[in-house]
Amino acid sequence: MQKTNSQTIVFSLFLLILLTGCTELSGYGSPGYNNSYADPYYGPPRGNGYGYGYDDRDWRNRQDRRDIERERDRLEKERRDLERERWKQENSYTPPPVARPREECPSGFSPSEQKCSPEERRRGCKDMRLPGGLGCVRR
Repeated sequence: MQKTNSQTIVFSLFLLILLTGCTELSGYGSPGYNNSYADPYYGPPRGNGYGYGYDDRDWRNRQDRRDIERERDRLEKERRDLERERWKQENSYTPPPVARPREECPSGFSPSEQKCSPEERRRGCKDMRLPGGLGCVRR
C-alpha cells in the first residue's frame, strides 16, 4: 500500500510540474510576453478577422501614408508639367510678323479714294488702285 501511496504522490507531482511547465511554455505570465492589455499591437484578434500583431491603427497609418505619398506624387507631377510648359514658352521661337511694305503711289500720282469723273477723264485724269487697296489719282 505504501508503494501505491508513493506512486500517487509522484504522479501528482509529475502532473503539477507538467501543468506548470505548460503554462510557462505557452507564454502567459512570462516576462517577455506582451499580452493584449500591455501592448495594443499584440494579443488576440480584435474582431477584424486578422490574427495576432494586427491593429486597425496600422491600417489607418498605412492609408494615411499612402494618401500623403499620392498627394506628394500629384504635386510633383503638376510641378514638372508647369516647369515643362514654362520651358516651352521660354524656348519657343515665333518669328516677328512680316511687315508689309508700305504702299506708295507711283510718281505723278497722289493717294486719293475718289475716282476720276467722266469729265476729268476727258481732260486726262487717271486713277488706279494698288494691290494693297490704296487708291491713286493723277489729275
